[in-house]
Amino acid sequence: MSTDPRIHFRAVDVARRYIDRAMDLPDGCVERVFLEFDAERIMRAAEAADQRQKEAHDSLPLHGVAVSLKDLFDETGIVTSAGSPFLRGRAPACEDAKVVSALKAAGAFTCGRTNMSELGFTGLGLNPCFGSPANVIDPARIPGGSSSGAVASVGLGLCDAALATDTGGSVRIPAALNGLYGFKPTRATISTKGLFSVCPSFDTVGFIARSMHMCTRLQAVLSGQCLAPRKIKSLDGLHVGLVASPLAEGLDTQVSADFDRSMQAIRDAGAIIAPVSEPVLCHSATFLGTICSYETTALIGGYLEGLKETGDPYVVQRILKSTEVTSKEMEEARSKRVEAIRAFKEMAGKFDILIAPTVPTVAPLLEDVDSNPEKFGCQLSQNTRAVNWVDGCAATVPMNPHGMPGTGLMLIGRAGRDWHVLEMASLIDKVIAPARLKG
Repeated sequence: MSTDPRIHFRAVDVARRYIDRAMDLPDGCVERVFLEFDAERIMRAAEAADQRQKEAHDSLPLHGVAVSLKDLFDETGIVTSAGSPFLRGRAPACEDAKVVSALKAAGAFTCGRTNMSELGFTGLGLNPCFGSPANVIDPARIPGGSSSGAVASVGLGLCDAALATDTGGSVRIPAALNGLYGFKPTRATISTKGLFSVCPSFDTVGFIARSMHMCTRLQAVLSGQCLAPRKIKSLDGLHVGLVASPLAEGLDTQVSADFDRSMQAIRDAGAIIAPVSEPVLCHSATFLGTICSYETTALIGGYLEGLKETGDPYVVQRILKSTEVTSKEMEEARSKRVEAIRAFKEMAGKFDILIAPTVPTVAPLLEDVDSNPEKFGCQLSQNTRAVNWVDGCAATVPMNPHGMPGTGLMLIGRAGRDWHVLEMASLIDKVIAPARLKG
């Protein structure tokens, strides 16, 4: 009998377990999480993963890992509709997105296409066209987005990880609001070839998982970089910058309490925390929005008439506002961004890691968002979009145990410091774990 562990672990067994779990969910739940969930296709994908492992000389790094795909990534023969009923009339993709090919080559298999805010346009995660996924901790609250189906697929235990995107927080917002882990790499680290892009200057491939370790494994495969060896064993003596202004302002009671408790745990571990203010981060709301509006108009302006008929009214309203941005305003915003990246790089270089709450509030109640989506959308992305504005990388780890409103701690680094941020996030996650239990 062979003792090779590769023979005894099969992707098809993983796939069957997740399919069975999906079938046990209440009626309508799967349809709100996934825009496409085909059990037969998932099993074929798992069989192909097992075949690739069988033919490989060594163990594939992601063999048997089930990954859901946000409805922005091309898959051969599947329509990429970006969560929009109007775009379901597009032609199917001719080939897989580069990241999808990389996942398969590494032994992973795809297990469904996840729902999202239409065109990725809001951080709320709602989609009135197809139905909205529920927050996995409290169904009365919004899931956060735009990667709402992605976070639900992980939170409900229907896959190991979700491949998603982060333009202004679409990975980190839902991860934080649902008590999960997320990572937004440096934008240029992972290929966006085969991605339905609405804002190329900021669109970033990222992922949501139930552990930082899984995020690290995905980063290694999708970036094409070797997994960096661990260098930091403890927080003792490390300098942590608390981005007090503007990222630690306007916190609600729950986030403030969880953040204070997490910071105390980090201090108790020997870290030296110093508050820092970086004015350029305050520009993210205005100037990031200007650039995104201009680029979005150029890329999807041709769909506008069709979207008016079938799209989410809130999304259509925001797209219409985007068409008002001029080229002069866009150039000014890009100039401001160059200055911001330079200033942030200088500031971040003075610390071992920067920290802030991922989102300043717990997930709003659905009934409250219905009356004022604009207010809550801007509030939820207040902190996350600042990182995209300065081309940084960031991870979010949960500050609250499951069964309570989800809150996240964001670990931030300058461009190119992905491995360092992942390492620090894993270490800090272990440090604040006892604080989570006490909470």
